[in-house]
Amino acid sequence: MSMQDIMQAELAAIYTGHGKEILAKIAPLLEPELPAIVDVFYDEFLRIPEPARILKHHIVQKNLRLSLAQWIASLFAPHQAADIPALVERQKHIGMVHAGINVNLSYFTHGISILKREIYQRLKRHYSEPETFSTAFILIDQLFDLLTGIIAEAYFLSEITYETNELSLKMKGVSLNAAIECERLRASLLDWLRATLTLLYQAAEPDPNSLPKLQYSNFGLWVIYKADLLSHTLHISTDLKKQIREIDDALFQAARYRAAGENERFFEAIGLLNDAVTKTSWFISSLVDQMMEIDSGLDILTRLFNRRYLDTILRRQTDISLKQGLPYAVLVIDLDHFKQVNDRHGHESGDILLKSFAELLLLSVRTSDFIFRYGGEEFLIVLGNVEVKEALGIAEKIRSRCEMQAFRLAGDLSIRQTCSIGIGIHDGHPDYARTVRQADAALYEAKKTGRNRTIVATE
Repeated sequence: MSMQDIMQAELAAIYTGHGKEILAKIAPLLEPELPAIVDVFYDEFLRIPEPARILKHHIVQKNLRLSLAQWIASLFAPHQAADIPALVERQKHIGMVHAGINVNLSYFTHGISILKREIYQRLKRHYSEPETFSTAFILIDQLFDLLTGIIAEAYFLSEITYETNELSLKMKGVSLNAAIECERLRASLLDWLRATLTLLYQAAEPDPNSLPKLQYSNFGLWVIYKADLLSHTLHISTDLKKQIREIDDALFQAARYRAAGENERFFEAIGLLNDAVTKTSWFISSLVDQMMEIDSGLDILTRLFNRRYLDTILRRQTDISLKQGLPYAVLVIDLDHFKQVNDRHGHESGDILLKSFAELLLLSVRTSDFIFRYGGEEFLIVLGNVEVKEALGIAEKIRSRCEMQAFRLAGDLSIRQTCSIGIGIHDGHPDYARTVRQADAALYEAKKTGRNRTIVATE
């Protein structure tokens, strides 16, 4: 018998056996107290910075109080033996949701202790006999322990899956064409240096705060979102982040000396800036030696990611967004009337079109972005550090390139093809699946209203 079977049997014993009558008396006493209990829970967690960051989101504020009150009420509601498996599944879902939105389990257990404390204090007012209250106390404690045990088990299983996939990403890298991607990064870094030096030399009194920081360039975003996934060991990612800080510091100093007219120090700072960029370029080259071709987690046809790593990437993206304030967007893209390509020209031509469109996507996004084959003719892109305007610009670039390109198929045949795109913007909500659902809904709207268009989701 598994541990889950044991906990399920103990729950059945409580709800259908010795605890049935006690729970029936507790439920009506507790019902009017639920709003006050939830208020205490909410107020105490708002004083803790990390969970407060999640709780302050307007959607969470709207839904949490109601869902928490309903969850507590459900624990004391009557259940038949046939209801217990569904009750267990609900607790497992709670555990997976908490893991998915990166809630530390210690905060969850702290929350349970708050709920038990508030329930005990309120029920004590209704029980005049210590023995009766003691019996209820023990039953409530047993019930919460069983349910939180189920929740914690599901939480840890979800965490193990996430950690395994993240480790797999780190072991295998995230680009089939590692050398090409690294060359793009090196070119991006050098382009940033050329543009920045031009600004420094042309402006007599440059404002250090207005200069483009490397941290938020295409290169810097790649380091934020991908660098620690591309190497077997983390020291290269750490070194890259350190180099970026040194480069931005050197840039700030150079601008300050330039504005102050201290030419000697200005040229020294420029020398430090060049040296730091050269060293960073070397680090990028060294990544090629550590990156491996992905044999699992890639779509066989397009060599883009398949769904295996989608949750892992979205969870990391959400965590970065919440901690660093960098918004992100999800694009869901569908090739319009793709079935007609297969029907008219054969599946070989359909496969060629999918591969060609995947190449178009790779050339249309930044190195810090992630591209997935989401379904048959659907693709999903995760764009880091973008607001609505930037996401819409990238989506429209993809859509217009697709519309203008002549796609060559089998037998030297070429066709025109369009695509529809839905955009979801992460708005700080801890549940990343919500952003994907918004992008899916926007794509559906784009297809329903005529295709070959981009729609941004609204709440």
